[in-house]
Amino acid sequence: MRARQPSAVPAVDTHTVATLDARSAVASPRRGGGDPFAPAAPPLRKRAWFQRLTVWGGMLVIWQLFAMSVGPYFFPSVPEVASGFVQMVQDGIPLVVLGSFTQMLAGFAAAVLVGVPLGLLMGQFKMVDFVVGPFVNALFVTSLAALLPFLILIFGTEFMFRAAVVFLFAVFYLIITPAAGVRAIDRGLSEMATSFGARHSKRFSAITLPGTLPYIITGMRLGLGQAVQGMIVAELWVSVATGRILQTMGLARNLGEFFAVAATVVVVGALLTGLLMWVQKRLTPWAGDVEQAVAGAR
Repeated sequence: MRARQPSAVPAVDTHTVATLDARSAVASPRRGGGDPFAPAAPPLRKRAWFQRLTVWGGMLVIWQLFAMSVGPYFFPSVPEVASGFVQMVQDGIPLVVLGSFTQMLAGFAAAVLVGVPLGLLMGQFKMVDFVVGPFVNALFVTSLAALLPFLILIFGTEFMFRAAVVFLFAVFYLIITPAAGVRAIDRGLSEMATSFGARHSKRFSAITLPGTLPYIITGMRLGLGQAVQGMIVAELWVSVATGRILQTMGLARNLGEFFAVAATVVVVGALLTGLLMWVQKRLTPWAGDVEQAVAGAR
């Protein structure tokens, strides 16, 4: 009986094995699996949170160095502002700031209720634009602070005066921006709807309102910033609420707490603006930023 010969083992190409191992290492750079086609993580210096931390940290360092160079009488240091926040909370000033913003929202709501419909009418009808447009443009470029004594004579120095100032500061953005949105709508859409027998109300709800909604919300964002400015200006003029607190702290050179109160007003205003931006992205995801188009209309 013949002994069984062992089978021949095929020769292995070492170059091929090395190439396959290199490709496997490139395809799976991380241990434990994972998507081999996932993009590599960006370096630390290109990440948004690191860039923001670097910028804000650098600004705080510059702030502290500048405060140390000029002295606390002219500019507060970072620890003084931090202690000012603590003292502000203990004194109950955030409730005063909240009350100021509540009154500001009343004037801003009146500006929305008046400005948006008027802006839509100006953009839709040439006759309304011909009659109202010159007055709107004239008051838009007028220094509203020059009108405050006249408003005091009409409304006094109480709530109505402050609401009227906020209204005037915000309403022009809420008029001009929707009007620009109506003019930006393609006329072919309205003509097509008219040819199919659509009524004016149907054209407004199906074409005009969706087309101008991004402009309306952008106008609210711009008007809100002006409303916060009008709130502070009105309160400084009659020395009440947040304006009186800022005026008293400034005269007493209590700059740490002064900057803390001012920063609180800025943060609340920024949160309200961010809320409007979130609403705009939710309601009009198809629309980009329309502020450049609005700048051309102004």
